[in-house]
Amino acid sequence: MTRLPTLAAAEARLLMRDWTVLVFAFVFPPFVMVILAGVFGNQPDQGYAMQRPDDYYVTASIGVPMIALALVGLPVALASYRERGVLRRFEAFGVSTMRVVAAQAIVTCGLIVLGAAVVLAVAVPTYGIPHVVHPVQTLLGAAAGALTLVFLGIAIGLVAPTARAAQAIGLLAFFPLYLLGGGGPPRGAMTGTMRAIADALPSAIPAISDPWLGVSALSSHVAALAAWAVVALLATAWLARRAGG
Repeated sequence: MTRLPTLAAAEARLLMRDWTVLVFAFVFPPFVMVILAGVFGNQPDQGYAMQRPDDYYVTASIGVPMIALALVGLPVALASYRERGVLRRFEAFGVSTMRVVAAQAIVTCGLIVLGAAVVLAVAVPTYGIPHVVHPVQTLLGAAAGALTLVFLGIAIGLVAPTARAAQAIGLLAFFPLYLLGGGGPPRGAMTGTMRAIADALPSAIPAISDPWLGVSALSSHVAALAAWAVVALLATAWLARRAGG
């Protein structure tokens, strides 16, 4: 039976061939960060909870590769396997669907870490890296956000009938999570309705940026992330058995 590390290494090589995912994960986040942080400046602003806008966009941009990789890259890879019958062929050789899913999840998490590192590497010579007020909460927020998004991405990949459909669903999910979830306008600039929608979204961005900058504690974001994670995990378990059956 194929070992999980070997399978993950193979999946990493395949995923790295998709330039669309690479652009979304490694080019788009730092590019937009440089623009937004430069446009809104470095003076504390009420819309940014009296934080510097450039500090805000540096920390917020760390969560963007998570959204891109988990909701665009991962679902397309899984849906492509289902569409081409690869999962059934794996099953025939004794490699379960859950093992394939686990391998792709591991690869996605590794690329998420790499994407965050790229954002920080670009931030160092441009705007600098802001002081981390609550480091433990920030790390926990990043982990919780990444896992929640990965679970959602797996569920999308297992339910979408084709790779093209998975890509469409992923992109439709990406932009609301990015724009309303903290990557676009700050919470202080949103209307009441927009804030209510943002609070219900499983975005990793506020779970990272808020404790990082000391705006609020991680606990204010745990409920939404936990609810989405439980639903996505249950859906993933059911869909994985169904896909392999």
